[in-house]
Amino acid sequence: MPPSSTLQLTPAPTEPDREPVLILVIGSAKGIDKIVHALYKCRFAEVKEWSKLLPAFTPGKLMRSLIRYVLVD
Repeated sequence: MPPSSTLQLTPAPTEPDREPVLILVIGSAKGIDKIVHALYKCRFAEVKEWSKLLPAFTPGKLMRSLIRYVLVD
């Protein structure tokens, strides 16, 4: 996992029952860009909320990450 300083982190919520969930999109730069913009059109996340392109765990692949906080019971 890349150091946390390279990930785009959203501020931690004030509600203690929320859990951070890391979302990764892995592939080519063009493929990742298409997915991030499609998710924006679905109102899932702003494009600027995603991290910059980072090297992925698979050689030759890139990734972008996003952290969402979900309510857990």
